[in-house]
Amino acid sequence: MATAVNISRHLHCPICKNLLTDPVSTPCGHTFCNGCLDISMSEPQCPLCQEPVTIKPSINRAIEALLREFLQYNLLNLELFCEERDAIPCDVCDEPTFKAVKSCLICLLSFCDEHLKPHQSMPRFKGHKLVSPVVELEQRACNTHGRALELFCRRDQRCICTLCVEIGGDVIPVEIERERRELVQQNTIEVMERRINQREVKLEELKESAAEYQALLEKEEQEIQEVFAALTEELRKTEEVLLAPLEDGRRCLEKERDEKTQQIQKDIIEHKEVIESLNRIKNEQDDILFLQCSPAVPPEFTDDWTVSIDTELKFGTMRNAKAALMAEIETQLGKLCAVELRRIHSFSVNVTLDQETAHPHLEVSEDGKKVCDTGARNVIPGGPQQFDLVGGVLGKPCIPSGRAFWVVEVGNKVGWELGVVRDGANRKGKVSYKPSDGYWAIVLCGQNTYGAFSDPPVQLLLPSKPRKLGVFVDCEEALVSFYDMEALSHIYTFTQCSFNGAIRPYFNPHANKDGTNSSPLVICPVNQTNISV
Repeated sequence: MATAVNISRHLHCPICKNLLTDPVSTPCGHTFCNGCLDISMSEPQCPLCQEPVTIKPSINRAIEALLREFLQYNLLNLELFCEERDAIPCDVCDEPTFKAVKSCLICLLSFCDEHLKPHQSMPRFKGHKLVSPVVELEQRACNTHGRALELFCRRDQRCICTLCVEIGGDVIPVEIERERRELVQQNTIEVMERRINQREVKLEELKESAAEYQALLEKEEQEIQEVFAALTEELRKTEEVLLAPLEDGRRCLEKERDEKTQQIQKDIIEHKEVIESLNRIKNEQDDILFLQCSPAVPPEFTDDWTVSIDTELKFGTMRNAKAALMAEIETQLGKLCAVELRRIHSFSVNVTLDQETAHPHLEVSEDGKKVCDTGARNVIPGGPQQFDLVGGVLGKPCIPSGRAFWVVEVGNKVGWELGVVRDGANRKGKVSYKPSDGYWAIVLCGQNTYGAFSDPPVQLLLPSKPRKLGVFVDCEEALVSFYDMEALSHIYTFTQCSFNGAIRPYFNPHANKDGTNSSPLVICPVNQTNISV
């Protein structure tokens, strides 16, 4: 019975290890690729046995024909040979070596298609684990015992072989540990995917928020540009108004100058003519003729030949233009208050009234948002934190630093006080409403008289009666500002405030003597202080 012989290993070049190309043979009987032999023969001898080569090697026709038949009839797939740079060779093949298609983690060997067949057909290999070709299979073997790593030690958190097992080592098959870790990894993936989704949502929110603020910035920029464009136009008009009298004065001056110049020139000509006549008759012999021809001498000049302009008109125009300009500037800059209030709104805080500081005659609502005077006039002793003479109450929270903004509805009350107080300011006896004593507040008294408790006090002339007032505090800038929230206008600002510590909101609804001031001061919710303009 014929036995198949693998002749392919005899058809490889000993130099390049690939199938022969243009095979040539030396006199000693060795065969090489023609190109490989030319490159390697630095001396005239065989690269394998070093026998002298005295004649030029010739093409080996027999090997060449054998190669053609081998390729034609055996249909060798050259891609199966392990000639690629990163290919993993079969550990069982002789030369030539074929590429491995699988690696066995039990045998710790890699196999080509031909040598893999026993693993696919024989029952004793059924439990072996086949994977894609592995570059360094020795890393899958135990360094101590050389056996396959089939188990996982939970205690040591490492893979071991069956001979590494120790009593009490909590050992499980690597497949079980893999299943556990796959679950852990899957959970990790799900957690990370949720985090990614959260980040993507936040990214969209960030884009939307940035777009909103960009639109707001562009709107504010446009509003400011419109205000200053109006101011520029008003300045231009005022300049024209002020320059107009000067131009009129220039024309009047030129007219007066020309008229007086003509008159002077006329007088000069007239005087010269008289002089000429006098010179002509001064030698006249006939006395009668001399007397009869003597010209009349012009009278002495008495006119005021200086020029002047009407300064009264110019000065009056300047005064009126200045007043109109300042009024227009005040009006236009007042439009910027809406921009200011929109920015201030971001510092809104949830202010509530502190019952422990309220004067005994004051009634504070349960939610700490309203306060009014009960109308009682009996003397009630107050606690250590309470106002005992002035009908005031403080708000929460304390403001130690930063910025804060809140809105208070005063409605149609005929009297009230609003502002901030230094946390340690005096609340007992007659309170001195001065910034130096820790009080920064404005007041309405006598129904229509508004004022600021500066030092000295300042009367405020408001164009309309405010019903909602905004209070803004900036500790870094050391200022307290008040705004009419319905008119969107600025009322008054205390500057260079020496807070010297935390400050607190201050409220005083004023006494309700005859029922005309019974309505409360109401702290508006934060979400109702939006500025929509």
